Amino acid sequence: MRSPLWSARFWSTDRSLSVLLGSLVVLIFVIPALRSRAEGTATLLVQIFFTMVFVSGLSAIAVSRATRVVGAVVFAGAIALYWLDYFDPHAGLGAWTALGRVLAVGLLTVLVLRQVFREGPITRYRIEGAVVVYLLLGFAWAGIYEMIGGIWPGAFRFSEAPRNRSELAASLAYYSFITLTTVGYGDITPMHPVARSAAILEALTGQLFPAILIARLVAMELAARGR
Repeated sequence: MRSPLWSARFWSTDRSLSVLLGSLVVLIFVIPALRSRAEGTATLLVQIFFTMVFVSGLSAIAVSRATRVVGAVVFAGAIALYWLDYFDPHAGLGAWTALGRVLAVGLLTVLVLRQVFREGPITRYRIEGAVVVYLLLGFAWAGIYEMIGGIWPGAFRFSEAPRNRSELAASLAYYSFITLTTVGYGDITPMHPVARSAAILEALTGQLFPAILIARLVAMELAARGR
């Protein structure tokens, strides 16, 4: 009984969005530094974070039992595929693992969006929740790039080839955020037409999302504060 009560309290206030934002900042900027020294520990921390956030959000926000069951199955499958691929990288599960990650992050993004746009005044926490969605899009596209690389080997050209699957995932996550922010250093280049189309779509999303959704939320928050 304690877990549902804890998750309900966590997701019942807008402050949960601020906690999520801080956690993602750690995940993006701190965990990669740990990965170079303690890869297994860093991987475990990532899995624990996504598991706790997703399970708590699913139990507190999902409107029906069927939604909870489907979400739990998708997320459990994504975790199982990840660890199977982690311990046996030659099993050929790379594309399936990436698909599971995309679905799980997509469901988590939907949960956060529902929290951002639920009834109530627009606060700075809702704006931080929109930033959380923006960062989750970067993780989702990283999974899409892994899928593309698993289906079409050589879809990406690296200035320094990844030595294993873990380094490949980290490199594509880095490439995803660089593309999302339209920086484009050129150390990773999409070569396959599908990879190039995905990169273009992510770059457009990275430009339009802050300009439309986040800017709109900021305007609504300022208007509410003025009233």
